[in-house]
Amino acid sequence: MLMSTTGRLTSAAVATVAGLAVLAPAAHAVEQGPAKPAAKLTVAGYTKYLQTQKSPEAKLALKKFLKLNKGQKAVFVKDLQDRRIYRALLSQARGPIGKPVSITDPHNKEVRFVTKVSSTVAKDKYRTTTVRFTVTEEIFKIPVTSETLTFSYATAGDGPRKTVGSAKVTNVNAAIAIKNNPRVSIKGKLAQTRWVATPQVKSFGKAVVKKQDIHGNKATFRAFLGNIDD
Repeated sequence: MLMSTTGRLTSAAVATVAGLAVLAPAAHAVEQGPAKPAAKLTVAGYTKYLQTQKSPEAKLALKKFLKLNKGQKAVFVKDLQDRRIYRALLSQARGPIGKPVSITDPHNKEVRFVTKVSSTVAKDKYRTTTVRFTVTEEIFKIPVTSETLTFSYATAGDGPRKTVGSAKVTNVNAAIAIKNNPRVSIKGKLAQTRWVATPQVKSFGKAVVKKQDIHGNKATFRAFLGNIDD
């Protein structure tokens, strides 16, 4: 049985880009202290942000973003700094070990949330099982944030049973910085992490904290991504 849950929101009116402050690069921080965050993210500011990033994800996002028309670019940037949309990035999935999961949840006409889970069993004496759980926000089918939790644990054999967890975030949303804090905690067959999204522009509002976890056993897994209430 596979399950998915995601929040639903009515999209807000499209904000015009005229007169919005361009996102200020961090490199121009005043010497006395960090630069104040820009009021809003603009199309020009976001384009400049992508052009300065070196990751393959940013280069791909830039290539696809430049192909959007003027109206789509405005909507894209509006969605990036909409705190309600990032809070709606939620997912639940469960299923048998060895069967991949792929779920697409439309949020509105341009935003969708994509969940992917893979699970494999190694041919070692411990039959080490690895579950990888990724939830991605896409705007006009362009990935902007992707949060992944991976959990490996033994399901057979005698002796110490090693469990390993790791977390990775891919983020090309200039409106927020995302990192996991604490990193990954493991209790038995449960791996868990917290993601903290820190605003980089005032328009986003306050930070968002999410919890992501995987519970696995010999035959099945359960995975979850949700918000920790403000």
